[in-house]
Amino acid sequence: MSALLPVKTQVLIVGAGPTGLAAAISLICNGIEPSKLLIVDGIEKGANTSRALAIHAATLEALDTYGCASKLVELGIKATGWRISDRASSIIKTDLSYLSPYTKFPFALILAQTATEHVLEERLNELGGKVIRPCRVIGMKDSVHGKGMDVLFDSGEVVRAHYVVGADGARSTVRQLSGINFSDPDGQAFEDSTDDRIAQMVMADVSLSKDVFGGNVSITVSKGMFLLVSLGKPVVGEMLYNSSEAVYRIGFNVPRALGEPPSQPSLEFLQANMDQYGPLHLSSDRKVNPNPVHITKVHWSTRFRTHSAIADVFFKRVHGGIVFLVGDAAHIHSPAGGQGMNLGLRDATGLGPILAEHIRTRELTKERDMNAEDTTALESYAALRRIRGLGNIKFTKDYMGTIDFVMRPHLLSWPMWALRMLSYLPVFKRQVAYRLSGLGNR
Repeated sequence: MSALLPVKTQVLIVGAGPTGLAAAISLICNGIEPSKLLIVDGIEKGANTSRALAIHAATLEALDTYGCASKLVELGIKATGWRISDRASSIIKTDLSYLSPYTKFPFALILAQTATEHVLEERLNELGGKVIRPCRVIGMKDSVHGKGMDVLFDSGEVVRAHYVVGADGARSTVRQLSGINFSDPDGQAFEDSTDDRIAQMVMADVSLSKDVFGGNVSITVSKGMFLLVSLGKPVVGEMLYNSSEAVYRIGFNVPRALGEPPSQPSLEFLQANMDQYGPLHLSSDRKVNPNPVHITKVHWSTRFRTHSAIADVFFKRVHGGIVFLVGDAAHIHSPAGGQGMNLGLRDATGLGPILAEHIRTRELTKERDMNAEDTTALESYAALRRIRGLGNIKFTKDYMGTIDFVMRPHLLSWPMWALRMLSYLPVFKRQVAYRLSGLGNR
């Protein structure tokens, strides 16, 4: 097989999901030549099973800096509200228009992650960059040339790199090869980091018998938790599934007490749970809904477990080179509030100017010893991103704690009414909107 990879590169980005693509774009836009940048991914294009949906205001602002936001907004749906409801009415709701004084993106953009990746990769190609697939990292070691590190690939190829950006997800090979610990910041074991009732989740992209999306992100909570949201404008369904019908994302919890859900849940399984846990207006049972709604097609379905973890460090000198972790390789948590991909994208877009300036300074001083170079700015940025990651983990745990509270049976109704009344206060709605937006946790 002919060689696909160069023998050396200045910066190697491992992982070409949204975070890796954004890191590459930000580096090129900040002066790193595309020829000195190598972006690889271990899977074929479109095979990524991560399915984030929401892009919040702070992330859109960061992407707008690099010419990516307008195309995303063109494809997505502007969600004006975010709410938690029981099966019949709202319990907690916020109005994202409260963000108008702070940003030109006063909404949550609803767009399938695959479409986001498509837009980002198009932008990368416009800038002269490209992703090489499939190329899986299997090892890292001291370079035989004495500068940088040698990165080994499953093809047998070896690339010498000075900087490696680990954007390769929650099971990051780069993180593991760098010997960086990854654990819950509160010291909880994997199986204890989330309540048993919401630790297992099912998600699916489906078509329905009628249009039901009202422009808000809504989580229905009763004895279980149920999410329904559009994937974006109709063109997105055509792009992803060649579907002329609207495509929706549904998601719900499966308590551990009920056993493990199917790996690829069927239409019947999804319909039964939508009828049991979804809002009444989505039920297929005429006894509770005079206008029944049916799932007509399952385009994709999966199960996953929710838990929280963060890397001990995001920056580390390894084998004569430097490793920097971003996105899920650095921090993970439950999908509550649609925060995960957003923080990863902000990790990546902020890394570009810091790393590019570091490289320029190093080249001007002609510093040859990687271990002697001044990495203060990189280390400070890594420490800041870890603080942001810890903040997001706390926020999502609190968010899921609220959902868990609402799911619990209450002998008295006053706690629920208190939550309902609280959500009518402008100061509360403004605070929730601001926290969801990421504007206070860039």
